[in-house]
Amino acid sequence: MDKSTVLPVTPNLLQLNAALQNLRRPWPQRWPGLPLVFDRAWQQINRVDAYAVSLARTQALVRFGQAVVAQVETDGAQRFAQGAEPAYHNRLHIADTLVCMTYLILASRALDMPGAHHAPTGALALAIMAGHDFLHPGGSNSTPSEFEARAVADLQPLMDLAGLDPEDRAVLSHCILATDPTRVKTFHLEVRSRTFDLGHRDCLAVLVQEADILASTLPKTQESLTQALSREWAPTQPMAAERLLLPQNRLLFLEHAALFSSPAAMLLGLDKVKGRQMTAIKSRLSQHN
Repeated sequence: MDKSTVLPVTPNLLQLNAALQNLRRPWPQRWPGLPLVFDRAWQQINRVDAYAVSLARTQALVRFGQAVVAQVETDGAQRFAQGAEPAYHNRLHIADTLVCMTYLILASRALDMPGAHHAPTGALALAIMAGHDFLHPGGSNSTPSEFEARAVADLQPLMDLAGLDPEDRAVLSHCILATDPTRVKTFHLEVRSRTFDLGHRDCLAVLVQEADILASTLPKTQESLTQALSREWAPTQPMAAERLLLPQNRLLFLEHAALFSSPAAMLLGLDKVKGRQMTAIKSRLSQHN
């Protein structure tokens, strides 16, 4: 996210795409580091009254997020130097999710969604994205929530050091566990029957799930990210890695994994973006049958 960029009152996909491309230009050789990305994201969403931002709770959440991205950056840089950083679950993915969450929060504020203007909510949302794939080894779960539960466990010492209150620790853990792909649909079905309120942990979890897969949904970034995930899976799941690149698999992802239920996602037009891709894929597949 460029230092001089001030996001509009109502963010849009044109700006989001530009922000994601800005991340890719220096990656990986001239990468400025995740701490910078986190701080710029926080600068964009902390434009609320100074008293709210100065609250100890908000400061603890920002302190936690900064500590997390610093450790992820150090670990990722070391693994990159050894040729061992995951092709998809790497520092760029964390940066993508921080930027996408920034836009979802700002879109929520443009809609005056309950909880969206609350400073600790924005800090908590960024902290969750910073840690949701903490020190990810690459690959996919062999048991339900394997990597998500490990991330939650490994983050506990950083939560202690930052002084997070028990409620924020519980919400943070809840939302990270919710990023297990097998749990996504359940959360989206749940929030559709309630008023969307970012002060409710299940609604925040849905926003986290959306930020996690948003870059993989957008046409300008999806192809490189799909190829990266295929490379990551190839050593241990070669057949699954090959299937990822098929148009049929892309269609399945858009229909069943790339779910968007938040009002912010609707404002950004993400279902329309999905719909156009799905129509194009179905048309290509029908021509080959």
